[in-house]
Amino acid sequence: MYVIFVFFSMRKLLLCCGLFVATQTHAQLTSSEEKLIAYVNAHLDPALQLLTNSVNSNSGTLNIEGVKKVGALYAADLQKLGFAIEWVNEPDSLHRAGHLVATHIGKKGKKLFLIGHLDTVFEPDMPAGPYTVLNDSTATGQGVNDMKGGDVVMITALQALNATGQLKDMNVIAYFTGDEERSGTPHQLARRDFIARAKTCDIALGFESAGGLDHVVAARRGASSWVVDITATSGHSAMIFSDKYGDGAIYEAARILNTFREQLSSEQYLTFNPGLIVGGSEISVDPQGAHGSASGKSNIISPAAKVSELRRSVVPSSSSFATFA
Repeated sequence: MYVIFVFFSMRKLLLCCGLFVATQTHAQLTSSEEKLIAYVNAHLDPALQLLTNSVNSNSGTLNIEGVKKVGALYAADLQKLGFAIEWVNEPDSLHRAGHLVATHIGKKGKKLFLIGHLDTVFEPDMPAGPYTVLNDSTATGQGVNDMKGGDVVMITALQALNATGQLKDMNVIAYFTGDEERSGTPHQLARRDFIARAKTCDIALGFESAGGLDHVVAARRGASSWVVDITATSGHSAMIFSDKYGDGAIYEAARILNTFREQLSSEQYLTFNPGLIVGGSEISVDPQGAHGSASGKSNIISPAAKVSELRRSVVPSSSSFATFA
């Protein structure tokens, strides 16, 4: 599985991020915009190197050391800009790496809460490719779009603002969560620090590329997850479909999932996805839900099946997207 990262033009990046005041109806660039764009054009190579290094460091949510390694890469660049660096640890019971928080205190202006995340969906034992350049604007690799590309865009924007003297008076908290893809539970505990700091700010800006290159998203999809746990009567396979033994757990899991697909797949803005399924005579799923095992025989009606991470999301309507010319 590969994803695409296309580097933003600096004007659209800064308009979307709202890091300085600009009016989209003005065709002429301001002097501040010109300085920012000049900086980025002159520093694309180090930005892409940071992207390369972070993409090539596996940081699947459950890879605690990998998540911390990517956090250290970003922290080093942010510290050079005068940000105070913190690592917020989560309780051991959550089995998560924690979060990187970088704070810059200025004397005026709105307080900005910039949101990124360090983890990806690719755990170390999952197939995923290294950072690979396809052409002058496109590259592939694990987590390059979700969301190490967005993280690098955020850091590059802050570097440009610092180099042009615009960062010194700004109040910014850059918050990189370590478990965005698979949040620790309970969520109230995993997000406690994140929520507390967000409440101290005036504007929150997420850097994950949800709206494309010409859009900023004003609302995000809601999401929830279910686990489907099925038990059935076991017996010899010759008795399957009988009144006494029924269809078995595997057929029942397939029926439920297919019913979801038939009845809900045409619902506008709705997506749902089963991420892991196991079934057989004996099954197990690890507590974090990323791995499962099963044993069974073709002549035994399966007594157990489990579908985990059946994720349901509701996508915002088109009215939640603002376009920049």
